Amino acid sequence: MLNRPTSIPAGVTLPELLITLTILGTLAAMGAGGLRSLREATSMRAATWAVRNHLALARSLAIARREKIRVRRGPGGDLVILTATGERVMNFGVGPASEVPVDSLRIRPATLRFNARGYAAPGSVYLYRGDRVVRIVSNFLGRLRVERHRVP
Repeated sequence: MLNRPTSIPAGVTLPELLITLTILGTLAAMGAGGLRSLREATSMRAATWAVRNHLALARSLAIARREKIRVRRGPGGDLVILTATGERVMNFGVGPASEVPVDSLRIRPATLRFNARGYAAPGSVYLYRGDRVVRIVSNFLGRLRVERHRVP
């Protein structure tokens, strides 16, 4: 007679599998709300940096070209960087499925201006998404700062 090692059957039973899947499903459902908020925050952060970088680019263009540069909303709702003569230097999309993923965007005053020395007329760009509001403020030196708020 041969001595064969006996092996224990591998695998899990159906009740064990169902209990495990139920626990995992419950944990996933509890975490889904937090993930939605995290996704909104990440998207808002990306939009903030995109707009901030484009405003910094507009200031740099004004200094490099030694001319006035304006930033305002275009006819399609996108943000447009223009020279003093009205020549379009660059534009970037604004909207839920674009380069700047926000619900809405507002510029106060309607046009931000940078002169050849990099100085600016003070103004702000407001980004809205869900209950989050970001205000990007440009001071008279053309420096930018970001303020974050939540709508109650």
